[in-house]
Amino acid sequence: MPIRKQLGESFIEKRRSPDFWFNCFLYLCLGLAFWPITMWFAQSAHEQSRILHALIVLLVASVLLVRFGHIEIIKPFSLNKSARKFLITAYGLLALGFLARNFVKLESDALTHLLSLISIPAYCCGLASAVLFAFGEGTKRVTHTVAGTLCAFLLLSLFMAPLDWPLRTLAGQWSGSVLATMGQTVELFLQGQEGVPPQLILVVNSHPFHVASECNGFGVILTSLLIALLLAIYRRLGVFDLLLNLLAGVVLGFVFNTLRIVIIVLLAPSLMEHYLLMHEIVGTITYWGCLALVWVLLNGPVNDEPKAA
Repeated sequence: MPIRKQLGESFIEKRRSPDFWFNCFLYLCLGLAFWPITMWFAQSAHEQSRILHALIVLLVASVLLVRFGHIEIIKPFSLNKSARKFLITAYGLLALGFLARNFVKLESDALTHLLSLISIPAYCCGLASAVLFAFGEGTKRVTHTVAGTLCAFLLLSLFMAPLDWPLRTLAGQWSGSVLATMGQTVELFLQGQEGVPPQLILVVNSHPFHVASECNGFGVILTSLLIALLLAIYRRLGVFDLLLNLLAGVVLGFVFNTLRIVIIVLLAPSLMEHYLLMHEIVGTITYWGCLALVWVLLNGPVNDEPKAA
C-alpha cells in the first residue's frame, strides 16, 4: 500500500480517539517551545551557505537511507514506545534547562553556556519523537541515525566562528606546501592595516590570493564529518570504528579543500576573466566529489540492503 494512502487511512481511524488529539497537543506545545531554536537555525542557514549546504546533504543522505533501508510504516499516529521515550526526554531536558536558568545560581560562565546547549539535544529528541509518532516504529533505525547526526550538526555549527582562523591558516599552509612541491614560488603571510580586519594572503608566482573565510574548508569538513557520523550510527559501529569513521571524514574534507585551493590557484592566471565562474565550478566539483567518496568509502548504501533480522 502506498505510504500516503496508509497514513491517510490511519489518520481517519485515529482522529476519533481522544488520545490522538492529546498527543497532538503535546507535540504542538513542544513545537512552540522550540520555535526560537527553529528560527535561529533557519536564520543561520540563510546567512551561512555552508550550513545550508550541509543541511541539504544531510537531507539527501537521509533520503538514501530511507530508499535503501526497507523502511516500513507500522501503526502510524500512535505514541509507540520509542516515540514516548524521546518525547519524555525532550520535555525532561527542557525542564532541566528551565530550572537551571531560573532557580540555580551558576558561578561559572562556562557551565552556564553548557547548560544553554541542552536545548539542542532536546530539540532533536522532539523531532525524533514526532517522526516516530507519525510514521511508527518501523522508522526507528533511520530516525535514531538522523536525530543523532542532526544534534551533532547543530552543536558543531556553533563553532564556525572560533574555528575560522585555525582552519583558514591550515588551508593556506597545506595548499602552499602542495604548490611548493609542484615547483611553484609560494609565500604565506598575514596582512593587516589599522581599522581593517587582517587578511591571510597566499602569493603564488607573484599572484596574490586572499585566503578568505570561505576557503577555510569548514563546509566540506563539517559535511564529510556528518556523513561519517551518520553512517557510523546507521551501521551501529563500535567506538574504535566510529572514531576511524570520523577521522576519515575529517581527513578527506581537509584533503579536498586543499585540492580545491590548489586547482583554483593553478587555473586562475589563465582564467582570470572568468575567475568567479571557475571558482564556483571547481568548488562544486570538489565538494560533491568529496562527499560521494566519503559515502562510498565508509559503506554508505547504494543498493537495496537485506532486511534486518
